[in-house]
Amino acid sequence: MARSGTEGRGVLEGAFALMEVLAHGDEVGLTRLAADAELPKATAHRLLGQLVALGAVQSCSGRYRLGPRTFRLGQAWHPARALRAASARPLRELASATGRLTVSLSVSEGGHAIVVGSTRSEVDDVIALHPGAVLPPGSAAELILRASAPEAVAPAGWSRSAWSREAARAREQGMAFQYGQCVSALSCVAAPVYSDTGQVVAAVAATALDGKRIALLGEAVVRTAAMVSANLSRPPAPAARPRRGREPAQGPAPQGPAGRSPHAVLAPARHH
Repeated sequence: MARSGTEGRGVLEGAFALMEVLAHGDEVGLTRLAADAELPKATAHRLLGQLVALGAVQSCSGRYRLGPRTFRLGQAWHPARALRAASARPLRELASATGRLTVSLSVSEGGHAIVVGSTRSEVDDVIALHPGAVLPPGSAAELILRASAPEAVAPAGWSRSAWSREAARAREQGMAFQYGQCVSALSCVAAPVYSDTGQVVAAVAATALDGKRIALLGEAVVRTAAMVSANLSRPPAPAARPRRGREPAQGPAPQGPAGRSPHAVLAPARHH
């Protein structure tokens, strides 16, 4: 018998709820999976059996984790391809210049701030800001992304008035700071990335365990976001045609204003 539309949606929602829980843990037992996904234990067990049969989930000694099929399908999702290309080098250079912090690029997707590019650091021991991760509500990156909307919609845990004040401050300063509000051990600063039409399309953020370091990084993060914006607006270089019978011509490395590399990251300014 064919499933009704209502039943079909319920089954899909339950399966995705289970995989969402698995996405935040290495291996999870059935009892916790069912509780965190808000499903009856029998329903969770039945859905997990189907997901295991499809290769979307793996089971070992009564514990579950995401399977290779989920990984393969996830790798086919390429959000913000141009943004990721435009941000790769600026993010790496900012992370290299500052050290011991995670630099990330996030976009707004489905009402959430989702990481689409990042570097690794000791922050990963507290929260993994890998591509595909959903940022916790009220993060500095989410504030930047939502502040550009006509009405700043408050995320969970924030009153509308408090969020509106933070959004207004972010628009005025061109950056947003958060000190332990989202994750108690972490502080972050974020700045907007603009399209060539002036629309905020992403947020660059630096996240660290030490809030004092974050307080000094605002200008460096703003500069990095500006570099990503500039790269995003720059048309892609035409592919070079292969030359036959002669060595490729060697020219000087491209330079930006005042002879600097167009991707150079300046050291963060210190505030006295």
